[in-house]
Amino acid sequence: MVLKVRSPDIPHKTEAGVIRLGLSDAAAVREGFAAVMANAARHAPAASIRGVLVQPMVPPGLEIVVGARRDPLFGPMVVVGLGGIFVELLRDSATALAPVGEAEAQAMLRRLKGHRLLEGFRGMPAVDQQALVGVIRRVSELAADQRDRIAEIDVNPLICAGDRILAVDGLIVRG
Repeated sequence: MVLKVRSPDIPHKTEAGVIRLGLSDAAAVREGFAAVMANAARHAPAASIRGVLVQPMVPPGLEIVVGARRDPLFGPMVVVGLGGIFVELLRDSATALAPVGEAEAQAMLRRLKGHRLLEGFRGMPAVDQQALVGVIRRVSELAADQRDRIAEIDVNPLICAGDRILAVDGLIVRG
């Protein structure tokens, strides 16, 4: 199982230590809950805590981030890159004006330094790139359609393995 604090005041949960992964029994869930709540109180003492989300642990796969930001000059921009911690560590991402069509979304994936990972690498299955292109397009369309309401979208990570593409965390910032 996975535990995550539900709080609008703690948007970046990993950094705050309010996520616990791979909990396999009741004792681990109890310990994880105590640790998550203690870390939330320490990280943001005044935060509104709306509970703890309990989710199944997702099987491993390639982590991809798809997001969007409203640039003050250019308007909504969509970004795709290697997800999880790799988006910050490797800085491997591609950006385009939103909304993007199918050809542009495919081109964004090809611009990634880690593109070969999408094709399958060292026993990992190839990612259904057509399905991933669909996710990129829909996020970009949401950012463009709601440009006056949404300042930022962050779907990170999408766990991709074969034809399975599953968003395990997301954030939308109104603005």
